[in-house]
Amino acid sequence: MKNLITSFFPGALGLVMLAWIANGQGSAPPKTSLDEQAPRMISAFFGLDNAIPAPRYKRTDGLPVTFSQRVADPGSIEASAFTVITRSGARAHPLRATTRPADEASKRHTVLLIGEFGNAPDDPPVKVEVTGHLTLVGGHDAHGMSVAVTPLEDGPSLAMAYAVKPESLKGKHPPGTKQIIVAVWNGGVEPMEGVSGEDHRQGYSIETTDGDTVQPFGLGDVGGDNYEHLYLDTEAIPLRLNMKSGILKDPRTDPNTATSVEVHRSVEP
Repeated sequence: MKNLITSFFPGALGLVMLAWIANGQGSAPPKTSLDEQAPRMISAFFGLDNAIPAPRYKRTDGLPVTFSQRVADPGSIEASAFTVITRSGARAHPLRATTRPADEASKRHTVLLIGEFGNAPDDPPVKVEVTGHLTLVGGHDAHGMSVAVTPLEDGPSLAMAYAVKPESLKGKHPPGTKQIIVAVWNGGVEPMEGVSGEDHRQGYSIETTDGDTVQPFGLGDVGGDNYEHLYLDTEAIPLRLNMKSGILKDPRTDPNTATSVEVHRSVEP
């Protein structure tokens, strides 16, 4: 499993484990306005085609899918609950489905599907459906949800973002942090070669209810999965998160597109 994690979600396994410890795997996840809405499948990202190197799944495909609400119990996920449909209409179940490496209680929106899902460019996957049962937080069943697949050649993009209070995420945060925006990408990301930490930070911008556009003063949880933490020193309500193109890369080293998503608010007391 180590090879699978470090190959599909770029970054050292040590970063994954440090993030796991820092965020407190057993802690209750922060609540946001997403939890007040009907759940949905947000994205499916064809990240690797015949390129998973793990011995058990060697040369299979990797396709992470992201939900607006967290998976309630990662241990209960059944690969047969997912069906991937190719352009020709062929249907396949994954060999494995897991929330790893983004398995901390504060994460778990993304399920990585591993298997043979067709081949680009002739017959790539075009749709993912939940044809079995998958329980999300709040007791919702993901049965019947579906989403179109982002093509292999496309770079990563933001799937969703939400704001939380610093005390909602365990671990050390920079002094002066007043809120944290959690950026959730549609696949694992890490900085492009030659992109500095400062370039990475300045790639993000946030539009607020004050009419201002601000930038995070620091970043956290970088590398290892598809989540990043943006530290803000303002209490202004964030409305939209933007990222410049060419800052991050996916496991194939495709650069991210310029991307923008709504920021969902914290609903914690």
